[in-house]
Amino acid sequence: MSKSKVSIDFSGARFTDSELSVEAKQLTDKTDGNPAFPTPSPELATIRTTIADYDKSLEAVKDGSREDTVVKNRIRAELEDLLSSLGLYVQQASNGDEALILSAGFSVHRAHEPIGPLVKPQNLMVKPASSNGAVLVSCNAVPHASSYLFEYRELVDTSDNGWVPLPCTKSKLTISGLTSGKQYAFRITAVGSTQTLNWSDEVKSYVL
Repeated sequence: MSKSKVSIDFSGARFTDSELSVEAKQLTDKTDGNPAFPTPSPELATIRTTIADYDKSLEAVKDGSREDTVVKNRIRAELEDLLSSLGLYVQQASNGDEALILSAGFSVHRAHEPIGPLVKPQNLMVKPASSNGAVLVSCNAVPHASSYLFEYRELVDTSDNGWVPLPCTKSKLTISGLTSGKQYAFRITAVGSTQTLNWSDEVKSYVL
């Protein structure tokens, strides 16, 4: 039986500005305390803070300036990204179980027939970000990928402390909160309609 997929489209084509606020509150409320999703990612507190900022921006644009509209659009984009990432977490934690996905408030659609394992991501690059302890990790876009899974681990002598997974809808991601002066390994895999993950080559890099 084919698995259901979480709909992670929160664009203006699907939700008006006011509808997005209502949808975001519903998703966080239904995910909060849901035993099927014990460790939401991103944290729900982060999403709720962004929702509050977004609601304030909606009030400001009613009689506001062009600058207020720019701010509203920026916050909306941030909220869309957070909700999409939460949807990816729900997808992974539910293993495509439609009932579990619906219990978190997300819409579902049937997955397309598998097209086979996706190709290995190429041209993995790790560059310093604008702040210390952060890097920008990217790769070439993978055809038919619905999302990407980034992983990193701190290298300690000849061992490591395990991979840390970070789902993302795009083929590039800024990873922050790393320790300056430490060496890390990074890798990426594209996520599609099959469970097979084809990881990129690892790239090791020191963090500034």
